[in-house]
Amino acid sequence: MSCLVLSDVAYAFPDGTPLFSGLDLALRPGLTAVVGRNGAGKSTLLRLIADELSPSAGSISVDGEAARPPTVAYLPQLLVDAPSRRTLADELGVAARLAALARIEAGEGSDDDFARVGEDWSVAERTRALLDDLGLPTDLGRPVVELSGGERALAALAGRLLAQPTVLLVDEPTNNLDHRARARVFTALERFVSTGRRIAVVVSHDLELLERVDATVEVRSGRCRVFGGPYSLYREVIEAEQSAAAQALSGARNEWRTEKRDRIEGMEKASRRLAQGRRVQAAGGMPKILMNARRSSAQESAGRRRAVHDHGVEQARERMLAADAAVRREDLLRIPMPDPALPTGRIVVDAVDPVAGRIHLVGPARVRLAGPNGSGKTTLLRRLFGTGPTGGDDDDAAHVPWALLPQDLHIENPGTRVVDAIHAVRPDAEAEQVHAHAARMLFTGDAGFRRLGELSGGERLRAALAVRLFARPVPQLLVLDEPTNNLDLPGVEVLADALQQWRGALLLVSHDDGFCDRVGVDEVIRLG
Repeated sequence: MSCLVLSDVAYAFPDGTPLFSGLDLALRPGLTAVVGRNGAGKSTLLRLIADELSPSAGSISVDGEAARPPTVAYLPQLLVDAPSRRTLADELGVAARLAALARIEAGEGSDDDFARVGEDWSVAERTRALLDDLGLPTDLGRPVVELSGGERALAALAGRLLAQPTVLLVDEPTNNLDHRARARVFTALERFVSTGRRIAVVVSHDLELLERVDATVEVRSGRCRVFGGPYSLYREVIEAEQSAAAQALSGARNEWRTEKRDRIEGMEKASRRLAQGRRVQAAGGMPKILMNARRSSAQESAGRRRAVHDHGVEQARERMLAADAAVRREDLLRIPMPDPALPTGRIVVDAVDPVAGRIHLVGPARVRLAGPNGSGKTTLLRRLFGTGPTGGDDDDAAHVPWALLPQDLHIENPGTRVVDAIHAVRPDAEAEQVHAHAARMLFTGDAGFRRLGELSGGERLRAALAVRLFARPVPQLLVLDEPTNNLDLPGVEVLADALQQWRGALLLVSHDDGFCDRVGVDEVIRLG
C-alpha cells in the first residue's frame, strides 16, 4: 500500500516569514481534500510535495523514496500561457511518443523510437478515450490556444492522469468548469484512486467535490490535521470542538473572576484585622509586647493567605488563557464597496456582438453570462473590455467607468508589493488610506508588503479586488469572470454579500448557481 509521508518539514517564504515548522503528515491511498483559509499554505504544501519547492528541514517521501516526478504529478492552480504552436498532444505530454509511433508504423522507426514508445503501443487510443471521458476534443493536433479556460484546465488534468503517477496533486481542479465538466472531473479522480494503490490530494472549495473525499486535511497555523471522511464530517467535528471550547472558556473566566474576588475579600479581611488590632493598642487594652506579637502573627498569616490566593488567581488565569487559545478567531474579510453613484437610467453597456447579439445594460443591472465551457463567455468579455483592469466611459462598448476581474489572474510584475499595487491606481491617496484599504482585504501589517508573485490564488484575487475597488474614478460597472475561483468558503460568502449590496451595474460569469442567486442576478444571457 502506497504512503505519502512528510516528516518534520519546515519551510519559510522568501522574505523569511516561517510557514511550516516541524510539520508531520501521512496520507494513505484514496482521495484526500486539503482545506484551510486563504494564505494558510495549502498550495505551498502541494508544491513542497511536488518538489517544486524545497523544505528547509525535514523530508517528503512516497513509499520510502524521495517524492518527485514521475512518482508525483502536480496540476497547479494557475496555468502558464501556452505558446501559439503548442498542440493538445504537447499539453498532454504524448507528442513525442505519438511521433515515434507514427515513424515505427511507417517503417522508419529507430531504436530511440522503440525505446520512447516502450510498451505503450495503445497511447493514441488511450489518450483519445481519456479526452472523450473529459468531454474534450480528440484532435490531438489542435492548438491549445483555441481551448477555453475550462477546457485548458481539463486538458492539463488529462496530461497528469496519462502519466499514471502514484501521487496526483491538483489545486482547485473545478475552477472555471460548468456542471457537466465538474462531474467528469469527479469521475476521473475517483477512477484514479479506485485501484486502492494511488493517492490523490486536492485543494478545493467546491463543496460537491469535498463531499466525495475519503479524508480531509486542515492546514491551519502551520500545522496539518487529518480528519477521516468528507468536509461535512470535518465541519461537524470542528463545530463540536468549538462549542466545547467556548463552554470551557466561559467556565475558566468565571473561575478566574471568583479567584480574584476571593483574593480581594481575603485582603480586605486581613486589613480589617490589622486595623482592629491597632485600635485596641491605641486604647491601651493590651500589653505592647503581646500586641506586637499578635500583629506579626497576623501579618504572616495574611501573607500566607495572599500567596495562596495569588497562586489560585494565577492558575485560574493560565487555565483561562489555555481555554481561550482553543477558541478559533478567524480574521474576517471585509470588502469595502465604493458608492458608484450610478443613475437609474444611465446606459452602461450598449454593444452588438457577433455571437451574443445585442448587449444592453441600463442603470444598476445585474446580468449573468451563462453557458458551457467553450461557449465563448471569457472571449466575449475580452471583445467588449479587453484585458482590463479598468477602463473609462469612452470605450466602444462601455459608457461608464468599469473594472474587470479576469478569470486568470496572471501577475505582470510579480515583484510589486500589495500596497504599492493599490497605491498605483490612486497615486494621490494618503499612505494611511492605502494601508487601511489593504487591511480590510486582510493584508494587515507586514502582509501588505508581500510581493504579488508570492501570493496564493485566493490572496491574488483579494489583491486584485483591492486594486479595482480603490481606483478612481469609482467604477460604475463591475465585470467579474468566475470571481469565486480560489476564494475560501468564508470569502465566497463575504463576496456574495458585498455584491448583493453593490449599487452599480454587474456583469458576471459564474458556474456557481448558488452564488448567483445570493448576488441577485436579474437577467441571464446564455451562450452556446
